[in-house]
Amino acid sequence: MMPAKPLLALAAALCAGGAVAAECTASSGPLQTPLVELYTSEGCSSCPPADRWLGTLKQSSDTVAIAYHVDYWDYIGWKDRFAEPRNGQRQRNKVALTGGRTVYTPQIMINGRDSRAWRGNDPLAGVARGTATAHIQLTSAKAPTGATVSVRATAPSDRQTQLVVARYENGHQSEVKAGENRGETLSHSFVVRDWETRTMPSKAPLNVDVRFLPQEKSGGVVAFIEDLRSGEVLQALALPDCHS
Repeated sequence: MMPAKPLLALAAALCAGGAVAAECTASSGPLQTPLVELYTSEGCSSCPPADRWLGTLKQSSDTVAIAYHVDYWDYIGWKDRFAEPRNGQRQRNKVALTGGRTVYTPQIMINGRDSRAWRGNDPLAGVARGTATAHIQLTSAKAPTGATVSVRATAPSDRQTQLVVARYENGHQSEVKAGENRGETLSHSFVVRDWETRTMPSKAPLNVDVRFLPQEKSGGVVAFIEDLRSGEVLQALALPDCHS
């Protein structure tokens, strides 16, 4: 076993029926890990700087980063191949929960709250990492047919919460041929390619398996627990690929 952040262990490859499956695990630590969510679009001329900024972050016990591509800019001439309508709906829901009135790109949320300090600054500098009130453990078994992510999660009994599990990929590039970014080659990190939600039970741990399709690029999975009434993120955990 190898130590990792926060409590990461890489297991040996598992063989079953001649197919090789790579398995790795991670557990959240005693402090809250900030979740950085970027809502972005290849059709938005203001988004590439935010995409580049997000790419400077590292998945660790100190930060979990993901990028949701939205589709509401597709109409201006360029269809973002990573965008899904439900990504934009998630953004609208989060904005409404926090009392906001404007949905925009690029928008960065930290622990479920809008953050406009990222341009030329470090929006994580002032984020307090208090004692975690929720806990997540992930095990990802990767095979040629896809990945199965097993999750065990707990949350405070006085909160109405849900678990979000997302598969992300790094190293994507797009040559944009129309729209506001015409002629640009855009690079993307932490691109959410699929995500699922599960309602957290109030008085018992949640144990669930989530299955994802095979990856196009290397990346990993993230999981986080959020309050359904306030939008606050209680805990987040990243599990990068442990075996290529």
